[in-house]
Amino acid sequence: MQIKIIEPIKEYSKVFNSPDEFNLWYTKNKDEMDNMTTHKLNKLYKIEGYRITKIKNVLMLKKDSQTITSTTPTIEQLKDEITKIKDTINQIISYLNQHCCFRSNDSGIKDSLELAHN
Repeated sequence: MQIKIIEPIKEYSKVFNSPDEFNLWYTKNKDEMDNMTTHKLNKLYKIEGYRITKIKNVLMLKKDSQTITSTTPTIEQLKDEITKIKDTINQIISYLNQHCCFRSNDSGIKDSLELAHN
């Protein structure tokens, strides 16, 4: 007896743009698809924004959490935004320090601006 070598699935065999489109395909191929694992079904078929799941042996579509999280900014993007905000605040502080006249009793404000700048 020889062992079969199975190649990994690298591309979807069919991509569906909506659950309705997938549902039409499923009704035509129900018996074949019901015998496959959800892992294999998700490797073979791509439904935009959804993943295939089974609950009590009934095939269903579930919103894909990867689609939801893909719109969430990454830590690096957030760090970049924070850096931009800090730079903008520092520019405002520099401008205020150069162009504003502080009275002697306003030293607390000037000291606060200088501390924020550092």
